[in-house]
Amino acid sequence: MLITLPYGKDKVSVTIPKQNFIGMMDPEFVNPCVDLEKLIEEAVSNPVGGAQLKDIISPEKTIAIIIDDISRPTPISTILPILLSHLLSFGALPKNIVIVAALGSHRYMTEEELKNRVGAEIYENYRVINSEFRKPEGLTYVGKTPEGVDILVTKAVMDADIHIGIGCLVPHPVMGWGGGGKIIYPGVAGEKTVAYFHLVASLYDENLYGLDTTPIRDMMEQWVDSVGLDFIINVVLNAKAEIVDVVAGHYVKAHREGVRRGKEIIGYKVIEKADIMIASSHPADQDFWQSPKALYAAEAAVKGDRGGIMILLSPNYEGVGPHPEYPKCMGRDDGDEAVRECILGKTVDDPLALAVGNSMSKLRRRRRLIVVSDGVSAEDMRQCGCEHYNVAEFQSLIDSLISENPNCKIGALSNGAETFLYE
Repeated sequence: MLITLPYGKDKVSVTIPKQNFIGMMDPEFVNPCVDLEKLIEEAVSNPVGGAQLKDIISPEKTIAIIIDDISRPTPISTILPILLSHLLSFGALPKNIVIVAALGSHRYMTEEELKNRVGAEIYENYRVINSEFRKPEGLTYVGKTPEGVDILVTKAVMDADIHIGIGCLVPHPVMGWGGGGKIIYPGVAGEKTVAYFHLVASLYDENLYGLDTTPIRDMMEQWVDSVGLDFIINVVLNAKAEIVDVVAGHYVKAHREGVRRGKEIIGYKVIEKADIMIASSHPADQDFWQSPKALYAAEAAVKGDRGGIMILLSPNYEGVGPHPEYPKCMGRDDGDEAVRECILGKTVDDPLALAVGNSMSKLRRRRRLIVVSDGVSAEDMRQCGCEHYNVAEFQSLIDSLISENPNCKIGALSNGAETFLYE
């Protein structure tokens, strides 16, 4: 039978014999909210925990609205005008508001990308900037981790009296789920702070994707108060990146309520596990730094704790991504030792590449990983310890795998970066 999967802005089809195909493991499509303004207004007016916006906003207070960057599908330009209208009605002054794109360690967004992210009118009338993660002059020191790593945060955020975060609720391989306090850590943190989170996370052997909370999120939430996150607006999206639900309020209490709702909206119950899982990276198609989220999602549907095959289908428009050392780090089998040394102060060229590479190396040692992509090279993937095929070779790959195991069971996932599979 013919199945069709997203490949960035395009579609890719492949034929799988009916007796081998379990089916598409996609959540049932949920229609978007009809009256979005009303939905957001209700969420803002009835926060889950914490204070109401009207009680913390005043004309003299400065406000940092922290938004996620272009690696996330959050419709920021839809949400921002509604939020700003509320803030202005409560007395906030436009000159006292800064909108900060939370990059974590992702590349800096261009002016055009920032404009598209927030909308042209808002871009022209408000200060809109990238968070800072490298330049010391753009960061403020707020303390140390237990191991003595400096916690640095974007100065523009620390200079503001009120911090409001906007993000989306999707599963995440380190934090369990995105959203909540993650907009602060690692969102607007310095590069060393971001690296620390990922370094610690890479020492865990299990797949943390989709857990309600993780040791890394617990650690992060203990530190958010040192910066302050006064209010969040988190959305749950359908497969078309349309808003289905909204939660607002306290960065922990509202987040957990949002996760509960998110599981119902983007969750899929796995009835039969597969020998081979095909996962489209959609919509995390930017690069190989983002697209493997689909592999973490798909692993829940693969038989056993080890073995099985996972195929990542992704355009990887920007190649391996912002960390050239990442493929070599993923290809290492001794990453834990290097990570521990790095945490204790040993200098490495790129701590983030080491951290994320170490996490991915554990995934590739558990499963056979195959990448179908025209955006990365065979050499890139060889260094990662993955097999590589171009999109034109996708069908021949499937045919070959079935010939190796004629009785294999194959499942597929259309929106790997935004689907929660559970048993």
